[in-house]
Amino acid sequence: MNEIKFGTDGWRGVIADNFTFANVAKVSQAIADYYKIYRNKKMALAIGYDTRFLSNEFARVVAEVLMGNEFHIILSSGDLPTQAISFTIGNAHLDGGIMITASHNPPQFNGIKIRSSSGASVLPEVTSKIESFLGKNEIKRVSLEKADKKKLIIKKDLIPDYIKKVESFLDIDLLKEAHLKVIYDPMFGAGDGVTQKIFAQSNCEVITINHKYNPGFGGLNPEPIEKNLEDLKKRVVKEKADLGIATDGDADRVGIVDNKGRYLTPHQVFSLLLLYLVRERKMRGGVVKTVSLGYQPERIAKKFNLPLIETPVGFKYICNKMVKGNVLLGGEESGGYGYRGHLLERDGILSSLLFVEMITKAAKSLFTLLENMEKEFGASFFGRIDFKQAGVNKKKMVEKISSLPLSSLGGIPISKVKTIDGIKFVMKDESWLLIRPSGTEPKVRVYAEASNEDRLRRIIEEGVKMAKDAI
Repeated sequence: MNEIKFGTDGWRGVIADNFTFANVAKVSQAIADYYKIYRNKKMALAIGYDTRFLSNEFARVVAEVLMGNEFHIILSSGDLPTQAISFTIGNAHLDGGIMITASHNPPQFNGIKIRSSSGASVLPEVTSKIESFLGKNEIKRVSLEKADKKKLIIKKDLIPDYIKKVESFLDIDLLKEAHLKVIYDPMFGAGDGVTQKIFAQSNCEVITINHKYNPGFGGLNPEPIEKNLEDLKKRVVKEKADLGIATDGDADRVGIVDNKGRYLTPHQVFSLLLLYLVRERKMRGGVVKTVSLGYQPERIAKKFNLPLIETPVGFKYICNKMVKGNVLLGGEESGGYGYRGHLLERDGILSSLLFVEMITKAAKSLFTLLENMEKEFGASFFGRIDFKQAGVNKKKMVEKISSLPLSSLGGIPISKVKTIDGIKFVMKDESWLLIRPSGTEPKVRVYAEASNEDRLRRIIEEGVKMAKDAI
């Protein structure tokens, strides 16, 4: 059972190593045991899967075990984005849902995400209880055919209703006015087909790349960060496009490229989205960001007198704040953003389309919109370096780094130290450095943001050395 451990968002493992049919069945039985003791409702769940290798078959195993425990199941008839499962849970008034996906992880991984009755990621106290049930009870399982006779399963296309939900958040009249040329990179993931159907409402010319079914993801990691989006950047320039968008493996995250082929960091994307919602849509509410997001949204929130909360890395922590309070926008450095009035979940597809709205309403290029925002709220240069390192004890790492006699980083005096998740140093000019072990992969991540590239380089170099020395 030591092979099965839930991280930042669910359990992920290497296919045919620890992510096996047998282990998926064990996890499914543990989920069933948890629901029977702690939920005690009608026990109805939605199950979906992405385009990864064997995702469909793994979803079938989950369904068979849950139905063997007398659960009622809505099973997606095809691959779909994670947020479509979150929507289905609320729309059908279910107790929760399970998504077979490893999100942005490399192709050899697959995983299980668990969603609560609100559609949000379940919190660590839930997954720890599920872990406690692993291997405790005999696995009960019934075939789909027998379950169908017992009326325990409904197989359904869940995409159309989800699309209606996305469209209900968008300004459809503005979308219909849009005449942009857009390059879309679904990264061989579950956003392909869904995104284009919503774009059909507009007059945009959409060119899709990397969209044929490929469980190896064309040799790329389906994570919409700059190093994985070279094809998108080049195609935007070649086609003289207005916008480049990319969604990750399960389409809950987004990457953005401007009309000059320049990748926008998640810090810039989140800030542009926040500014658009507040200034153009006249929306108000709290702002929640993970500790790995930077200073631009803090400055925007301050200007418009919006409360701002910082959380550990993981969208489940953002969702928890969204459930409790009037949160307008929540976001994380990995490119996931959630919106009040939509879902308690990241939605890369909605985020992409909001950029179409933004550009159309302003009648200005994305390059110009970013330039204007940075004139008002300061420039942001962001970097992240990951290095492979399994089994890092986060508490000990933080203690060791905290004990260092540091007064400055990159030549800038340190003004505060945060240990919300890992260890974050904030300098007097608001530049910062964060060091933390990943919750989804056997890696340590070093993040930094500064107002110029030279300062960023110096800070992140010092951070990598510090992290490796501490480990």
